[in-house]
Amino acid sequence: MRICCFGKDGLLSTELQAWLPELNPLSLNFLSKSDCDITDKDAVNQVFNTYCPTHVINAAAYTKVDDCETDASTANLVNGFALDHLIDACNQYGAALIHFSTDYVFNGTKETPYEEDDLPIPINAYGASKLIAETAIRSRLIEHYILRVQWVYGPAKPNFVSTILRLAKEKKEVHIVNDQFGSPTSTTSISKAVVNLILNKPEYGTYHFRTLKHTSWYDFAVYFLEKCKMNVAVIPVSSSEFKTKAKRPKNGVLNIGKWIYSDLYTPPTWENDVLNYLKKEKLI
Repeated sequence: MRICCFGKDGLLSTELQAWLPELNPLSLNFLSKSDCDITDKDAVNQVFNTYCPTHVINAAAYTKVDDCETDASTANLVNGFALDHLIDACNQYGAALIHFSTDYVFNGTKETPYEEDDLPIPINAYGASKLIAETAIRSRLIEHYILRVQWVYGPAKPNFVSTILRLAKEKKEVHIVNDQFGSPTSTTSISKAVVNLILNKPEYGTYHFRTLKHTSWYDFAVYFLEKCKMNVAVIPVSSSEFKTKAKRPKNGVLNIGKWIYSDLYTPPTWENDVLNYLKKEKLI
């Protein structure tokens, strides 16, 4: 097993560096944008020629959701069209691809959790860019796993948890959206899922992965602020009151039945997941 992981300095890849060695691969290479820009076909081909990977993990992405609205061309290039280069190289070298996608490929109007084969209807540029990649991968590469994840946080970069904790120290009150629903999922849980995916080799295709149970951004914030004993007022607001450049799906909950029934790693509840994160970061 020879693994190449793109997006070395990103939120997910940083955590993957702690977990992928458990697989004891013959080689394990993490590549930053300076090592290989995935939008550059020649650079991608050079990496494959050098390392001859059997498994490729694409954790490189343009993830600033609001910025994608004003720079959709970059989002489409990095999150979407660049996958053509990885697909071509994977096909040439017989490598399996693990690619991360998002609940933002859906419009959020469904009243029940989203299934893997539900029709994607993105309502923001970020979701649209990720759908470009999904479509290309499914149509041109047999050996692939598309892992849709959501509400991701981890120690590598500023995220919802760290941002709200910072604001709680600076302000007397914080305003949090209370009508968007999903499952906060740590990069640790996602990394365990990737290791499990490679080890267990389920049927190729698209899988939803998240923590157990779901919540709103508001209840999520209230929970970890209380655990951190932060004395701040948390004010619930609607999506219409909390204006952002990009629209977010109101219901982003992903059904993970396919993942569970494939006898794969069972994730923790979102509460236990964030507690583990807070302890690991020595915040409680």
